[in-house]
Amino acid sequence: MPTHIEVARQFGDLIAQEDYHSAHALLTKGAQALYTAIEIERRAKGMRTYAPGPITDVEVLEEFVLEEWPAKQEGDVVSIYVSLSGDDFCEAVSVVIAQDDELRIRELEWGRP
Repeated sequence: MPTHIEVARQFGDLIAQEDYHSAHALLTKGAQALYTAIEIERRAKGMRTYAPGPITDVEVLEEFVLEEWPAKQEGDVVSIYVSLSGDDFCEAVSVVIAQDDELRIRELEWGRP
C-alpha cells in the first residue's frame, strides 16, 4: 500500500506527464465528482499560462506536510504541498490525503499560496 508521500508524488508525476485521467483516479469518490479529469487538466495548464512549457520537476516538500490544520476533516491524514516547476515557472498543488478504502486525494488547491 502506498504512503501518503507516494500518493502525492504520483499525482504530481501524472500531472507532469499530462495523464489527467490517471491523476483523477487517485481522488476519493467524492473528489472525483467535484474534479473531473478535464477540470484537473484545465487547472494544471491554467496556473502556468504565463510560461506554458512542460513541468520538468515534481517535488513533494516534506517540510510542508501538515498533520493538523484548521479545515481538517474526519478521515484526513495529511495535507501536502507538491511543487511543480519547469524552465520559466514554479507552481504547486496542495493535496489533502484522506483514508478512504485506501489513501486517496480528497481535496486539491492549485497554485502557490
